[in-house]
Amino acid sequence: MTEPEDSVEHVADGRRPVIALNPVQERYRRSVLAKLQAEAYRLESVAECLCGTGEAIAVADHDRFGLPVGVVACTNCGLARTTPRLAAADLPRFYQEDYHGLHMGVPEPDPSMSLFRAGQGAIIHGKVGDLMPRRHVRIAEIGCGTGQVLREFLDAASQGGRSGEAIGCEYAPAYVRAGRSVGSDIREGGADVLENDGPFDLVILSHVLEHFADVPAEMNVISRLVGDRGLVYVEVPGVLSIHRKPEYDFEFIRYFTLAHTYHFCLDTLMDVMHRAAFELVSGDEEIRSVFRSTALTAERAVSRGPATLLSYLDWLAESRIVRIKRIVLRLGRRSRDTARRTARGVLGARIYGLIRGTAHRLGIRR
Repeated sequence: MTEPEDSVEHVADGRRPVIALNPVQERYRRSVLAKLQAEAYRLESVAECLCGTGEAIAVADHDRFGLPVGVVACTNCGLARTTPRLAAADLPRFYQEDYHGLHMGVPEPDPSMSLFRAGQGAIIHGKVGDLMPRRHVRIAEIGCGTGQVLREFLDAASQGGRSGEAIGCEYAPAYVRAGRSVGSDIREGGADVLENDGPFDLVILSHVLEHFADVPAEMNVISRLVGDRGLVYVEVPGVLSIHRKPEYDFEFIRYFTLAHTYHFCLDTLMDVMHRAAFELVSGDEEIRSVFRSTALTAERAVSRGPATLLSYLDWLAESRIVRIKRIVLRLGRRSRDTARRTARGVLGARIYGLIRGTAHRLGIRR
C-alpha cells in the first residue's frame, strides 16, 4: 500500500499553525518538526486507497499544526486518506513521545484526566446495552487512554443490573500508569496484546480507527477479539459533520491532524467495515456507530467518488450561514479570553490555575 519510506522528501519547516497552541503544544510541535528534519520520524506516501484505487484528488497539503502532511480523496469510493503521512513504523514512537503533548497540551496525565467527553462510556452503553448479554458482559477498548470510558461503561452496566469486566490497551505509558492507579486493567500496546483475553461481547474503537495505519490488519485482530456475532462500537470524527463542530471552527483544516490516517463519512466507514466482515447495526454522520460481526466478507459496490466530500468542503467554505456561525463563535471566544485574562489578573495565576484545573476535571470547558 505504501511506497518505500525514503520516497517522500522530508520537510524540515512547517507552516504556521492554524490553531492557537499553548506552550506545551508548541514545544511538541517543534519536537515533531525536529524529528522529521533528523529523519527520526519519516514520511511515506500511501499510493492506493483501501479499495485498491490509486487515483485521487488533493484536498489539503498541511494539517492544523502546520505540519507537512496532506489529504487526498479516492476517485472511486470517496474515502479520504492522509498522504504523505508519518511512516507506519514510526507511529508507536510518535504516540509514546509526542502525540498527547501535541494534541492535549499536557505531557503527563493524572488519573482523573478526561481524554474523552464526560459520560461517553454511559452513552456507548445506551447504544449497545440492549444488544448484549443480560447478566454479564466482557468488553475491551482499543486506545483506552486512562480507562475513563471503560469505567463509565461498567458503572452504567451495573446500574442496569449487569456485572461486567473490562480490559483496555493503550500505547502511551503515562496513560497506562494513570489508569492502573485507579484500578483499570490496561495493557501497554495495541489490540494484539488483548488476543489471549477474548472473546469479548463488545470492542470499543472510540476515536481510534482513524489512527490505524494498516486498517485491514487491525480489523483482522478486532474480528478475532469479538468472535462470532460480537459487537464493535466505532466512533470517529465524521468528516461530513464539521459544520456542527465549533471545536474545529467549522473548518476542515482545523479538523485535520497528522495523527489521522483516514477520514470517514458513514458510507466510507461502512465500506471498510464490510470488507472486514462487519455489518452496520446503527450509525450516523457524527460518526457514532455499532457494527456486528458477520460471516459475510465482500466489497460493497461503490462508485461515489470524491464528489460528496468535495462538494461538502466547498459548501463549508462558501456557506453564508456557516460564515456567520464562525464569526459568532470567534467573537464569543474573544469575550471569554478577555474574561479569563481579567480573572487571572484579579485572582492571581496560581488560584486561577487551580480553578481551571478543577473545572477541567469536572468536564466544565468555559
